[in-house]
Amino acid sequence: MDELTEQFIIFSKLFRRYTDLKHQKIGKYGNFLRGQGRILAVLDLKPLMSQKELIRVLSIRPQSLGELLRKLEKSALIQRFPSKEDRRIMMIELTEKGAAAAKKISESHNIELFQHLTSAERTQLISILGKLSNVMRADLPETAKDGPYCDDPWEHLQRIKEIKEQHDRE
Repeated sequence: MDELTEQFIIFSKLFRRYTDLKHQKIGKYGNFLRGQGRILAVLDLKPLMSQKELIRVLSIRPQSLGELLRKLEKSALIQRFPSKEDRRIMMIELTEKGAAAAKKISESHNIELFQHLTSAERTQLISILGKLSNVMRADLPETAKDGPYCDDPWEHLQRIKEIKEQHDRE
């Protein structure tokens, strides 16, 4: 194994531990990449969404989303109610308590570790990681890319950015 591969493996494992610890310090909803924290992070960008839109944005099974929403509702972080236009559509909205939790999660998004790099180094790292991500995406077999709940991280982030841009325009 060459030194680059070794360093990348070490970095990957340490980065996972580092981010897990940071998420734990934030609390129960601290991980904006998983579970309830992920839903709160999206609702922080657009505080009122339909359940169907959340399913599309998060690439999550309806049953899984339903369970997470029940937990968030029980904790008084969201409220669900039928749409005024079409009562078959369930709307999800952050409560004040949910907005405070989402704000805390949002503030934790930027990883402090990267502050140890200069602006030029961060730009270079973004370029290198983007290039490697594109190679990996291209190398994945088509069967690994398809399916309604097969979440390509790039596509997921694009959907999140679209939600933020749409909300910013409103």
